[in-house]
Amino acid sequence: MLPWKRSKVELAAGEARRQSKPKGYAVSVHYSALTSLARACPESALHRVGSMFRSKRRKFRVTSEDPTYTVLYLGNATTIQSKGEGCTDLAVCKIWSKSEAGRQGTKMKLTISAQGIRMAHAEDKGLRRPGHLYLLHRVTYCVADPRLPRVFAWIYRHELKHKAVMLRCHAVLVSKPEKAKAMALLLYQTSATALAEFRRLKKRDDARHQQQQLVGEQSIPLVPLRKLLNGQCCYKPPVERSRSAPKLGSITEDLLGEEQEERAMHCDCEDILEALGEPEGELLRPGSGRGESPEL
Repeated sequence: MLPWKRSKVELAAGEARRQSKPKGYAVSVHYSALTSLARACPESALHRVGSMFRSKRRKFRVTSEDPTYTVLYLGNATTIQSKGEGCTDLAVCKIWSKSEAGRQGTKMKLTISAQGIRMAHAEDKGLRRPGHLYLLHRVTYCVADPRLPRVFAWIYRHELKHKAVMLRCHAVLVSKPEKAKAMALLLYQTSATALAEFRRLKKRDDARHQQQQLVGEQSIPLVPLRKLLNGQCCYKPPVERSRSAPKLGSITEDLLGEEQEERAMHCDCEDILEALGEPEGELLRPGSGRGESPEL
């Protein structure tokens, strides 16, 4: 090889070695940049910078399931008092004696929710028997009986026909006394929370209605649809959803009855005219002095 060619090859190889960067060069550069940034920034700013590289995925529980208990429904009995200490003692004694000291009853699944107390049959083998829903605003009192610690009782205001009201005490038997106390406390807290929410929504609706009366319906915006669907309180359902609301049915037209009514009205008119002694045609006869204005 000629000398000038050899030197040219060695020169090109040396330039290639200088241009090639060692492994991990980018990592070391980033690390040095972060180190200098950490020295320059305070701890709070460094914490914000570090949070930029963290994952922002978090888990939230949107709706939790309502607590459900397996109970033995003992029965119910009428009572006079709606609330107060000791108002369930006599009724619970009657129920306890009828159920043979808790040996007779129906196994149920009891759920406490914002709507009230819902009970369904626990051993429902494809029969789909209807359950029971005790609305929250009609539950007047609940207690874990002090003499029978495993008995949870509540007083419910039943609405009968013609707006009649009957108070009945219902009782269930649970496995532990602590469970009965927890059920009574949960029902009390749920009722208080639902009542406060119901009052808040009622005040908001009343204020909106007053503004609409003063200013006008067009100037006040309507309630959003999402609030109408999801924001309503379950404490007291509207009248159209309650069981005491009047049931509306279809109105069928009775053509035969209408014809009979028209004939009866026509006959009544003829009887009145005959009683007056004038035929029906004279009422509108010209020149008879009836049915037209006098000539001027």
